[in-house]
Amino acid sequence: MSATIKTTPEERKLGLRILFLSMFAIGTSQTLFISVLPPYARGLGLSTTEIGYIFSLSALGWMLMSPYWGRKSDYVGRKSIILLGLVVYSITTILMGVEFKLHEVGILGLGTLFAILILTRGLFGFLGSGTHAASMAYVADRTTEKERSGVMATMGSAFAVSTVVGPGLASQAVLFGPLVPYFLFGGITGLIALLIWIYLPEKTKPIIPARVHQVNLTAYDTRILTFVIMALFISQTQAIIMQTLALYLQDKFSFTTIETTFYTGRILIMMGISTFIVQFFIIRKISPTPGTLLRSGSFASILAIFIIILSKDLYLMALAMAMYGVGGALMGPGLFTGVSLAVGKDEQGKAAGILVSAYAAGFVLNPITGMKLFALQHNFAYFLGIFLMVLCLTISIIDKRLNRKVEYEEGMGHSGHTG
Repeated sequence: MSATIKTTPEERKLGLRILFLSMFAIGTSQTLFISVLPPYARGLGLSTTEIGYIFSLSALGWMLMSPYWGRKSDYVGRKSIILLGLVVYSITTILMGVEFKLHEVGILGLGTLFAILILTRGLFGFLGSGTHAASMAYVADRTTEKERSGVMATMGSAFAVSTVVGPGLASQAVLFGPLVPYFLFGGITGLIALLIWIYLPEKTKPIIPARVHQVNLTAYDTRILTFVIMALFISQTQAIIMQTLALYLQDKFSFTTIETTFYTGRILIMMGISTFIVQFFIIRKISPTPGTLLRSGSFASILAIFIIILSKDLYLMALAMAMYGVGGALMGPGLFTGVSLAVGKDEQGKAAGILVSAYAAGFVLNPITGMKLFALQHNFAYFLGIFLMVLCLTISIIDKRLNRKVEYEEGMGHSGHTG
């Protein structure tokens, strides 16, 4: 390995702030495709199931490629993998806007548009799925065990910020045209990629390549299997709620396409605010154990989905989604912190990639599970979400390893990363 060049505390702090922006950029993709795409695509004539398939190839790419990109980042560096994902996301988001426009002017038929949308979104999944895993590994490299759950929560709060800012931007941008958000969000991500390239410090490669190739970590490793299973259940529930929320509101309250986008954005803002408060002001201050986070998050999610089913007006829906945001705010850091602490320093990238892959698997399954149930009867899909969250709660209670006390190290040397 080349000689180590240490970064200053100021450089590391700036780097983590810029990394926060990259997580924000990925988070905006969720708000864009949750609040804008479903009602617009259904207005063009695509069915609920077909809309789910637009997401499925991308999710398959995340599931298959996240472990690869995570492991790749272990020896080529985190920064290059983060950059790749951001650039690909920027390009594919803008491309989707162009493709919708080509259909609008009559160049692409609906069937051709449907196929191209799947391929374009799929390209992001296969080439851009490394950003999340590499970002989480970057954090694990540069934090002590004592501070890790707090910093992981801060990174997770970037998604919360994106669900506040993203829907607000989308609901305003859509007033200028239904395709404007694609160009706006694609451009913002491109700008953030430029900032990452300039300001994110990575002065040393993570670890010796030969050692990385010896890592044989799999999803079935008993150290991380619990987290992988829970990630699958959590992501399946998230896929149900996020991919059907706009359609659920449209059908329940008889909204137009523009009204659906507007009100979905407002509800997502409420969810984002609650997520941000929990992750930025609570978790990062007290650094609870993974078990505490997962149990509390599962319970909050169960209660939230029950309220969604029973809600009769937008105010109650907003309250329910805010509560669901609290659940996600707790469970995400619980999973990533737990996996990070369960494996060795040479396995951080691969472990993060496996966990992201498990998250993606839920979205791969959703078109043939949640979306089918939603088409049959809207609430059936949400009852499935409750069942999965009950399983998570049960696992988090039974698995005592989630409650282990960690012997924290105060120095940076545990990860082998100084720059």
